[in-house]
Amino acid sequence: MLISTNSLRTLKTFILLLTLTTCLNAATIRGKVLDSKTNEALTGALVFNKDNILINDVVGLDGSYTIRDVAPGKYTFAARFIGFTILEKEVTITDANEVVTVDFLLEASAHDLGEYTVVTEYEKGSDNYARSLEKSSDYVMNIMSAKTIQMSPDLTIGNVLQRVSGVVVEKAPNGEGRYAIIRGMDKRYNYTAIDGIKIPSPDSKNRYVPMDIFPSELVERLEVIKSLNASMEGDAIGGVVNLKLKDAPDRFICDANVSMGYSQLFFDQKFTTFDKSAVSNQSPFQMYGPDYVVKNTDFPVGAFTYNHMDPAPNVLANFSIGDRYLNNKLGVILSGNYQNTYSATQSFFLAPSAQPNYVPPNGPIFDDIEERFYSTQQTRSAVHAKLDYDFDKNNKISFYTVYVRLDEFRERHTSDTVANTNAGRVNTDDETKVSHQMIFNSTLHGDHTLLPGLKFDWSGAYADASDNIPDWGTLSSQSNFVTGAPNTYNGFSRRWVYNDDKDKSAFANLSYKHKLFGQDVEFKVGGMDRNKVRTETYDTYTLDFTNVTPSGVPIDTNLFTVDGKSLTGTPENANNYSITENIYAFYGQIKLNIGKKWELLGGLRKEYTNDSFFTQVPLTINGKYGDIHYSDLLPSWSIKYALTDNQNLRASYFASITRPSFFEVVPYSITGEYFDEEGNDSLKHTQADNYDLRWEWFPKPSEEILAGVFYKNITNPIEYAFVRPPSTTSALDIQPQNFGNATNYGFEFVAVKYYKHWGISANYTYTHSQITTDKLLYYNSPTKGNTDTLVNQTRPLQGQADHIANLSLIYKDEKMGLDIRVSAVYTGKLISQVSPDFGLDYWQMPMTRLDLSFEKKLSKKINLAVFGKVNNILNTGLVIRIEQPNPYAGYSSSNAFYLPQQTDAGSILVEKELYGQSYLLGLRYKF
Repeated sequence: MLISTNSLRTLKTFILLLTLTTCLNAATIRGKVLDSKTNEALTGALVFNKDNILINDVVGLDGSYTIRDVAPGKYTFAARFIGFTILEKEVTITDANEVVTVDFLLEASAHDLGEYTVVTEYEKGSDNYARSLEKSSDYVMNIMSAKTIQMSPDLTIGNVLQRVSGVVVEKAPNGEGRYAIIRGMDKRYNYTAIDGIKIPSPDSKNRYVPMDIFPSELVERLEVIKSLNASMEGDAIGGVVNLKLKDAPDRFICDANVSMGYSQLFFDQKFTTFDKSAVSNQSPFQMYGPDYVVKNTDFPVGAFTYNHMDPAPNVLANFSIGDRYLNNKLGVILSGNYQNTYSATQSFFLAPSAQPNYVPPNGPIFDDIEERFYSTQQTRSAVHAKLDYDFDKNNKISFYTVYVRLDEFRERHTSDTVANTNAGRVNTDDETKVSHQMIFNSTLHGDHTLLPGLKFDWSGAYADASDNIPDWGTLSSQSNFVTGAPNTYNGFSRRWVYNDDKDKSAFANLSYKHKLFGQDVEFKVGGMDRNKVRTETYDTYTLDFTNVTPSGVPIDTNLFTVDGKSLTGTPENANNYSITENIYAFYGQIKLNIGKKWELLGGLRKEYTNDSFFTQVPLTINGKYGDIHYSDLLPSWSIKYALTDNQNLRASYFASITRPSFFEVVPYSITGEYFDEEGNDSLKHTQADNYDLRWEWFPKPSEEILAGVFYKNITNPIEYAFVRPPSTTSALDIQPQNFGNATNYGFEFVAVKYYKHWGISANYTYTHSQITTDKLLYYNSPTKGNTDTLVNQTRPLQGQADHIANLSLIYKDEKMGLDIRVSAVYTGKLISQVSPDFGLDYWQMPMTRLDLSFEKKLSKKINLAVFGKVNNILNTGLVIRIEQPNPYAGYSSSNAFYLPQQTDAGSILVEKELYGQSYLLGLRYKF
């Protein structure tokens, strides 16, 4: 039968009207699915009709769901979520236009261990659990949960830290975040802990830990603690970065992911590599002793023949497996992580001159114009194991061990042209550098209830951190485009650097809770003792070429001889030293709860520091031995007032210190990345008074709004500054120095909000610091010619940015299995290097970085997902300027005062680095 066009149109209209009538006469069921204990949103839970599972909705980020087009009748709806008991509710719809609210409060399927309950792994890794810890904490802190870290674009803890309120991340030459600057306080003013216990640094010069050594998925959560109490170690003026490792689960878990990626820069350039097996792991001095006279054949050259190639893809893998045994008394977890990545950096740098005068007028002199190209391969590996055993409800012990390692293989090619001259000399350096950094930490911990209200806990920890840089070599050549002189070898240096830092620590705490005048009061006392032994070996050799050899000729041991001053290495160099540090501390504190509103905490801590160092310099030289002793009394107090059930107002004060790095107090001298460095045995430790005030609102378990202010008064702050060596023809050195007094204050704001599938996470920090130091001002006098005078200059602290902001836009649809996050980080202008000359500090320019991450579930039957990360979408690089009028702007390349890339008349560009974009795609599986 044929249907006319008009009849078909009429049928379609009828079907449309019928559909609209049905929808207009259908009810809506909506509500929330929450954890019955914490009221946290159970994002991803499924609410469905038991008689027709196709009628369902997936719970959004704010815990809400909506099911539309439900006809009148009686139904049974159920809510289901992994790790929780299914809950059913009868729903009756009487009115076709009715909107029915049905909330589900689910109970966690926790295992019962005696008389208490284990917190589920879901809770521990969630944003909700992180918010609850921030709310109940005795101190000011910000937390990033495992789930947030997993979904972030970041592969290392160093990069994750840039998402935290008030944190600026200082980058390594390959663009990876390496050190944390908290609230404008340089990396030296912070320490790193694992599960609350401070760890040593593998850095060969400093106490602070390079955070790029830690893979991001190693931790259960990342805590940035910004105020201290008496029970915590006192050497943190900026704050503490605490890595909370994964605990043994309450049930069997098995997670794994693997991914591959590539760097954008390698689409346009090759990666430079060398034979890693040709690197000599020990110097001749280390192999044969101090009396051995070296010869040219002791220095293999295979690592200085370079290949240019397309690198293999970046590979990353992670796994965790754990369960409970022996009737749930024994918990075990094992986690591992592996990363092998390739990166490249393009860098432009102006090396400042040691000469004090200004040529042209009002312009600093630069010795060299350097273009640098880095090719870096990094291999990270990490293993973490933790066991806990519950004897009974009163006694529990745990043991964890973690091993992390970062192997870096780097080639740096530098083209160096003499600045401010038409001499035409061009130096070329090729540097081969291999480094092996390692941190190992093991801790045994016990918790015991001795009597009702009386608890005792203890910890014993052993940690070892090392940095081994074998056969770090630089091969130099020189040419001249004016005279036509060919490019010939003219220098070859080799050095071996090794650092080892071992800690043995013991902690004990005794607490007693009691009712006093009807109020809860807790008395707590404790102490710690740490023995640290650090050793540093440094051996360097200078090799001379015997004849004029074109650089195109393959390098060979027959082409050079050992400089006469290097025949036995450098065993008497001050860079060879050992130092022993003993720190012991005692504290007492009282915590008083007045009703349900007030919490008062006050305490006093006494810390003793005893350092002794020994260097290998001859007895006739000052600085062979040294002893440093000091003690500090560190009071602290905090007040927390509960405005409502989900709002706090807290105020706190704490005194704290920062100890100089071991290397800084030894009279060393070493070649650095851009400047030579020297020690300062007159350096004092830094002391500070710190104040905090913060308002906290947690509207929902996964949401927060925080607003606070802080103030720091700092005595004897330490910063690196340029110093002029005795010879004005030498390059500038940098040295750690004390700079009188300083102040630092600021404002922090954090907001996290979710609505159904959408979420926003934002934070902003304003910081202002001030320090006044002496600077040399050079000028041209009509009577004296070029001269100088000492003047005061007030400036911010090194590393402090006025403005820091983070913004993440989140979309999550559990029904589709899709999670997308776009993250932006803004870092304002800051001083990267302090100059001894007035107005010539090096300023890092403001930068904005944009990243993207996503995850898409591939199957509802198995927990398998594809995920991706795109980093540095805008190709944001590092730009450093001197904030002075630029006398070099506008000169042509034929002019004697020409400097490249000087297009801004208002400032002088002295350094620029580009890192490119990187991409990652992988699979994640959870059993």
